[in-house]
Amino acid sequence: MITDSDPVLARIARTFDNLKNTVKNKHSCERLQNLKKDIQYLQSELNILGKENQDMFIRSLAMEGYLALLTAKTMPISLIEKRNILQTVFDKIKPYAFREECLFVLLRIQNLLCYYLIQLDQTSSARDILEGIEELYEKINDSKPDKFLDAEDLFSIEDINTVRRISPEKIDKVITNNIQMQAFLYNKLNLPDKYTLYNHTALRRQLEMKEGTPQDWALRAARLGNFFTYLNQLGHARHHLCAAYHVLRTCHDNCKLMPEEFVLQKADFEIHFLELSHHWVKYGLALFKLSRKNILNKFFTQPSSKADLWKSMNIFDEHDETKVPDENLKDLGAEKNGNGDCSSDNVFNFPSLELKDTECRVPLETIKTPEDARKLFAFTHKWLMRAKHYYDFEQHSAQYISCSLQLAELYEHLAFFERNIDNQYSIQKRRSDVLEALNSLLKTCDNAMSVQIDVIRELSQVQLELMALNLQKLWREESQTNIINLNTDADSIINSLDSDSNKTLTERTLNTSCKNVFLRKMEAATSLNGRLFRLSGQLNVNTPSELSLAMDLRN
Repeated sequence: MITDSDPVLARIARTFDNLKNTVKNKHSCERLQNLKKDIQYLQSELNILGKENQDMFIRSLAMEGYLALLTAKTMPISLIEKRNILQTVFDKIKPYAFREECLFVLLRIQNLLCYYLIQLDQTSSARDILEGIEELYEKINDSKPDKFLDAEDLFSIEDINTVRRISPEKIDKVITNNIQMQAFLYNKLNLPDKYTLYNHTALRRQLEMKEGTPQDWALRAARLGNFFTYLNQLGHARHHLCAAYHVLRTCHDNCKLMPEEFVLQKADFEIHFLELSHHWVKYGLALFKLSRKNILNKFFTQPSSKADLWKSMNIFDEHDETKVPDENLKDLGAEKNGNGDCSSDNVFNFPSLELKDTECRVPLETIKTPEDARKLFAFTHKWLMRAKHYYDFEQHSAQYISCSLQLAELYEHLAFFERNIDNQYSIQKRRSDVLEALNSLLKTCDNAMSVQIDVIRELSQVQLELMALNLQKLWREESQTNIINLNTDADSIINSLDSDSNKTLTERTLNTSCKNVFLRKMEAATSLNGRLFRLSGQLNVNTPSELSLAMDLRN
């Protein structure tokens, strides 16, 4: 028992109580003056305490660190001054980081110091601090969880052995906050691999500790899932979006059991599910795009030959053993970050959630058949309609336009995977109807000219698709008369079309009445597309379907 330092501890304890009361009394006219006076007095007393008794040195150091935290949070000083105060005390305490008096306050200083460093754009210093202290987390997990102290409790006259210990949950919480800070830093440094890892780790820890509200956790998990979609890591994206839906749905159902609580939160739940809808739509569109790229890579990377160019190929042949080169396979899953989604570990999972049944209902595999495409379309369409019906064109024009363009793009992807020409035509016609309806609405707006031009251009693209399908249907009808055998006469057709005898070939293969119908339909379609392209002659290279994924609603 230390007796020589008791008078000093008593003065420190009294002054600290005054300081806490001053901090709470935010409307006092003399608040700032009293804060400054008490902080200066405590600094001098702590300096005396550490020098007069070596056994109290570590304790005084921890209290000095907590006083620095209060100074940075309460005093109206510049960001640089706050950083300097915290940096000085951090460097002093770090050699004693694992001491029971110092650990908790050091972790809190680290968090606030790195925040200020990032605000000052000193990201390299913040990174060194955050990464340099990671080894400490493992030591904490291996140690006794109930041996550490809160520095605030040290401002008393009690002996160190009788001061109450901090709960392990508070230490876990501050470690999680530091991991979140690390994720924030990696995002700022544009390091997506590290950002996703640390962001997920923080989410997993918060889920296990039940920290915060389920709604906030679900939104953060959904946004990370959306970022995984952006990286084309769709396995991780699906898992996080399913986790967000599971937690949000569970919270929603529990609140329904308490009618008064549910009435208060009903509007918030609608907004949360709306944001989740947008993330699911982007997931579905991304899977469609990757699947299309897979098919196009599959055939455009094959060695070309004269026969292959004219051979009728079935892109959905499940028995086709043609393989995509390794570099293309890697590119499918890692187009934006270079790593792909082939990791076999469970580092990005939430083990405490039962998500297997939920994930089984969400398509993930690359689309290879029309049936697969219809399943993904139905899933994505459900979420898209949920979002689209929420918006009114007059009140939420930007969101309404984005949903309409995404719906048109969804029809475009479905048509790509459809085998039957009549079905393709029907799907493209629905795509055209969506764009026509949107174009009619845009005509009533004075400031939507650029979007309207993009819509007109996409309409012209749809008309080209419809014209091509009409030509295919006409050609199919004519080919059924067995006048031409494409497989045997391909070479002669090409040679004849390149020669002066193409007129004779046409007359020989098509009867006069069919030829007239054929040409009239071609002329009408060409005339229509000519008008559309003249209206959209000043367009940029992006189509609305490409722009729909770029419209970010994460604000």
